[in-house]
Amino acid sequence: MDLLTLAGLIIAFASVFLANWLGGGEVVLLLNLPSAIIVIVGSLGAALAQSTLSESVAALRMLSWSLFPPAFDLSGNRRTINLLAHKARRFSIIALENDIKALNNDFAIRAMQMAVDGADPELLSERLHDEAERIREKRGHCIGFLESIGGYAPTLGIMGSVLGLIQAMANLDSPEALGHGIAVAFVSTLYGQGFANLVVFPICRKLYRYADQELLNNQMFIDGIYGIATGKHPQRLDLELSGYE
Repeated sequence: MDLLTLAGLIIAFASVFLANWLGGGEVVLLLNLPSAIIVIVGSLGAALAQSTLSESVAALRMLSWSLFPPAFDLSGNRRTINLLAHKARRFSIIALENDIKALNNDFAIRAMQMAVDGADPELLSERLHDEAERIREKRGHCIGFLESIGGYAPTLGIMGSVLGLIQAMANLDSPEALGHGIAVAFVSTLYGQGFANLVVFPICRKLYRYADQELLNNQMFIDGIYGIATGKHPQRLDLELSGYE
């Protein structure tokens, strides 16, 4: 679990509550369920309206990366490729049939299996690089869906404030109730800005970084497997792959 994400969110929200408390505000005024509903649920609904079901599901599934990030061990993968390159040079690429699972990566396993099966190295490299780019593009679409939620949140927050003001205006005959209603109304705007800038956008930045790491990891596997398939010297191949770290 990525505890840094949790720590960042806790610190961000704690700063808001602390500032409100130091300013003499009542903490209870910041806790408003209707405001949370219109901002979070409303923003999600607006994002769903602009997207497809498959893309939305993939985006929400990818959201788990913020707490349980994928592991891309470039150094470890480089060492694995180097061992396979030495074995292939000593025997043949066919001898790697039983070592494919050692790659521990679905993309790399599929690529190595194609190489062992005798696929043309040039064609294999070209197609796999295209596939790696498509995977990165799909990740980008998923993160874009999440970013759209953050984009709609401030607007939904303003709408919540307007609704709250409408309800507050209904109590013009009670100044005390009117003042409390106005205070609660503006909580929606705070929720919209906070949800977007303290939660959604920071998490999306982290997901973009993971997507870039995944692309880099896949490209290293492609170049490594291409080098093995073309019989490149293991030391030279390892030197070339060192640039990925």
